[in-house]
Amino acid sequence: MDERRHLLQAFIFVVFAVYFSWFWARGQTLAMKTWHIRIVGRDGRRVSEWRAMIRYLLCWVWCLPPFALLAPFHLGGGEMAVVTFGWVAVWALLSRFHPERQFLHDALAGTRLVPSEPAAK
Repeated sequence: MDERRHLLQAFIFVVFAVYFSWFWARGQTLAMKTWHIRIVGRDGRRVSEWRAMIRYLLCWVWCLPPFALLAPFHLGGGEMAVVTFGWVAVWALLSRFHPERQFLHDALAGTRLVPSEPAAK
């Protein structure tokens, strides 16, 4: 049972990697279209699939540290929620100290989020 759970988690990780890398390399995910933002490289051009994949992997810093605490400390659901939300809040607040107000994963991946024009109706 445990082995199949890990296989399912790995499969979902790969599916998400393909989804985000594909859409980011084309500028936007579906949600980013709604929010009228797009992703570009430092030079303002489209990002490559590899750069998008690097960004995807770096985005996991948002949630991996709290998950790493789950097993060794046997945290319950409420404790895990507090740790996760606390970590995400700290991670998000750190972007306020970046000169361009970027999240660390964008700065490390060489990407940035910029406004996009809403589609004409």
